[in-house]
Amino acid sequence: MNKIEEIIINSKVTLSDIQRNLDRLLKKEHFRPRADLKFLQEISKGFLTDWVHPRMLALSGLRGTGKTTLLWQTAKYIYENNLNNEIYFFNVEKIIKKGIDIFDISEAMEKMPEFEKQTVLLFDEVHEDDGWSKSMKILYDSNGAFIICTGNSTLQHTTDLATRMHILHTFPLQFTEYVTISKNKQLDNEIEIKKTLKSALFFSKNINEFKNKITKIIPQITEFYNSLENSDELILKYIKIHNITRFTTIENQEIVMRGIEKLFKRVIAEDIPKIIRKNYRYKNSEKLLLRLAVSDEINLQSLSQVLGISADEINENIDILEDAELLNVLLPFGGYDTKINKNKKAFFMSPSVRLALHSKMFEENKQLYSKLYEDIVVMYLRRFYNNAMLSFSSQKKGKNPDFVIETLPDPILIEVGTNKKSIKQITESNINYRYGIIINAETDDIKYEKNIVVIPLKWFLLL
Repeated sequence: MNKIEEIIINSKVTLSDIQRNLDRLLKKEHFRPRADLKFLQEISKGFLTDWVHPRMLALSGLRGTGKTTLLWQTAKYIYENNLNNEIYFFNVEKIIKKGIDIFDISEAMEKMPEFEKQTVLLFDEVHEDDGWSKSMKILYDSNGAFIICTGNSTLQHTTDLATRMHILHTFPLQFTEYVTISKNKQLDNEIEIKKTLKSALFFSKNINEFKNKITKIIPQITEFYNSLENSDELILKYIKIHNITRFTTIENQEIVMRGIEKLFKRVIAEDIPKIIRKNYRYKNSEKLLLRLAVSDEINLQSLSQVLGISADEINENIDILEDAELLNVLLPFGGYDTKINKNKKAFFMSPSVRLALHSKMFEENKQLYSKLYEDIVVMYLRRFYNNAMLSFSSQKKGKNPDFVIETLPDPILIEVGTNKKSIKQITESNINYRYGIIINAETDDIKYEKNIVVIPLKWFLLL
């Protein structure tokens, strides 16, 4: 048996191996599965029992969002439900350090009798192998295994596996997921409430239909928040330091901020070079992030003067940081020319990243909190809408609400704030809208005025 075959044989995992890795990652006994796990379980069962594709799954997202945990939880589900007990796990970073890559693994497996029967192959951090996409394509075509892999945003940009691999974008934690971790509590009838809330917020024909839908779930929402002690403090903690899975068990904010700083520095130093290869203009990314932590408006001329780099380089860095999933970049509402020629706005994928950058320069204040609330709202909206439907308002005349969801026949306007009560940002907008939503971080009650609803941020966070 050669070195590579020995590594492969030793990579086979048992149920106790899987549980040991989960214990190491989760630390808390009451860590309930994330919503993404149900989808992974359904796909796994669909293929392993009925041969329903996809046969290759990839978990992509910002560092620390729990991709490796989801990988092991899926493996546990497969093993415990007797879908397949031939499971092999490969930490790609480790095998690369041993002088072996994914192609070597694939080539060796073709000659090994163990892989003549169906197996499950798990690859963690595949982006550590520079040739991962071509090698995974070869592996897929030469081996009938069910494959799950994790990696950074590089996974979103491969064309080699476009028809073979289904990519699941792993976002930072939802608030309901965080509550199960921190308080071991769950929203009763959670799936149905989330479905109704989403339908009310985004798919109502008018404000009356919105009211009819939301009224049905108000008692359950109220009961859930009444069951949480100091729910406002819990929400603020979630937004500031506990929305990234890796840091949910750490209560000391200073330690979390140091961890977040290391995280985004690793994204810049290690992940971005793998996305852009030979382009070194990303070196100014951290400088740009520091600026965006204070103001999300991307004015190329003023940023160019302040940072001492060209407008083209700023634009390029913005695109890179969005690809690396540190930023959510929105285009202005309007036609094609408007989106191309006007300034963009950048929000942070995790508000904790903004806080870590901001804390290097300023003390916390309510103005900062309003930016953190906008970040978390955009992160939630990004789960449902891309740049084709989600934008911000930048009309020259009239007021400009924060966000526009471009649904038919008329868009929905959204305003977010610490204690927003005025409806003028929406009523005095020049955009013809279906209804408006004001998300207020300091209210517990819902309020209707004209065709506008003011809802608590805590309600929105149940989506």
